Amino acid sequence: MRPDPPFYVGATRPSAVGWTRIGITLVVGAVLTVIMAQRATPITTLGVAALFGGIALWTWMLLWTRFIVDAHGVTVSLGGFLPRRPWPLADFRTVQLRELPGERVGATLGGYGWRRTRAMSAGAEDLRPVGSRKIYSPSDPQQPYRSLVTRPGTMVEIIGRGSTCYLLSPVDPEATAAAVDQAIRSRR
Repeated sequence: MRPDPPFYVGATRPSAVGWTRIGITLVVGAVLTVIMAQRATPITTLGVAALFGGIALWTWMLLWTRFIVDAHGVTVSLGGFLPRRPWPLADFRTVQLRELPGERVGATLGGYGWRRTRAMSAGAEDLRPVGSRKIYSPSDPQQPYRSLVTRPGTMVEIIGRGSTCYLLSPVDPEATAAAVDQAIRSRR
């Protein structure tokens, strides 16, 4: 018997790296605003302050998210309020947990945040099954990924039916993986 589709609400939060990026953006913006205040018009100064404030806000929104796992797939809302197009459930083949240490995030994914990327495929030693599922490691050394990675550690990896896979670093990876597993089983 197929289970009902889940309705699971999860979140991602910035790590120390994310907060550092946000802080550096704000500090650089403040320094430039002070320099501009001494040498430029007030409109230019306000423009520079608004530009760096906007960049810091957008960086925060890419790292501080809310997502919903339901019958449609995974829908991410940047900043918790700006929904993006769902990752389609019809494209999900399987789900597994993936360990990604901090020293390998940049080399494996190219960085943090909401993005499309080509990521290194995981080896079997970095993967754990979810429930009764088997682990799946793509044969290609690099795959196209849609990712929302905000911190190193345990992540939820969704293997797609096509060429694209999905990678998510939620606050609670075990519960998120179980919800994605339930969504996949409810579709079949």
